[in-house]
Amino acid sequence: MQKIEISYYCLCDDENIELEIFKYFHQNRLKNEYLDYNDVEVETQLYIKSDAEIPFLENKLVHAELEAKGLKVLPIIIVNGMIRRRGGLLSPDELSAILNVGISIQIDAF
Repeated sequence: MQKIEISYYCLCDDENIELEIFKYFHQNRLKNEYLDYNDVEVETQLYIKSDAEIPFLENKLVHAELEAKGLKVLPIIIVNGMIRRRGGLLSPDELSAILNVGISIQIDAF
């Protein structure tokens, strides 16, 4: 069985749309449905530095980036063990391509 691992290392949870979309896929119910439909296991991790620093120290890639560039490098997105993005989150289109699913969003105008 194929597996997709996606980890987000963020400074804080600022509730922007890209992070909210990832958090939606982070739900176990949706990952189980994805497995049933695609026969691909999706493992997601969301680490918030303001909540806990240990994951940022334990991951060698993340720790090296932080040592070299400081907090400005966050967020760091790791997909299947490789850094996919530094200093920004994946767009809905990028996440859609990784997961091979369509993502559409609706934003209420205020």
